[in-house]
Amino acid sequence: MYLLDANIYINFYDRYYKREYFPSFWEKLPEILNTYVIIPSIVVSETYHDSSFKEWLEENYTTDLLQHEEYVDNWASIIEHVSSCGYYKKEALNSERGWAQYRIADPWIIAIAKEGNHTIVTEELRNPNLNSNTPSRNAKIPDVCDQLGIRCIDMNSFFREINLRV
Repeated sequence: MYLLDANIYINFYDRYYKREYFPSFWEKLPEILNTYVIIPSIVVSETYHDSSFKEWLEENYTTDLLQHEEYVDNWASIIEHVSSCGYYKKEALNSERGWAQYRIADPWIIAIAKEGNHTIVTEELRNPNLNSNTPSRNAKIPDVCDQLGIRCIDMNSFFREINLRV
């Protein structure tokens, strides 16, 4: 199963696959989501999601949203990893968008993927200069996944793996 980062949904409805231009994609998307994807409630609740997309999701995703709070122990271990691995400054956890903020979906997605051995799909890019000599102010999903042995791919790899054709 796959967990999609919020930026993937934003790609769908705002950046690359707007409904008026890609109706065949939107016809296939419910089956894709219901067959291959687990959607945590925190991903849907992130404030920058378009309300019409949230409504569309309520109408088309027939599986219950995953309650991310059930993964709080794994979430805590992700936060502890970011805190102690030496690759990140305190801002990676404590800033307004830092991962220790309960409302930030990224560490929850990783916690869920770790527990269920799922694949994360994100458009975040790995930090090629990440090292303990110059710690980063921002944790990125692909880097933390690499550190923890969690599979992480981009959107086109996801489309290839599920054999999407529109």
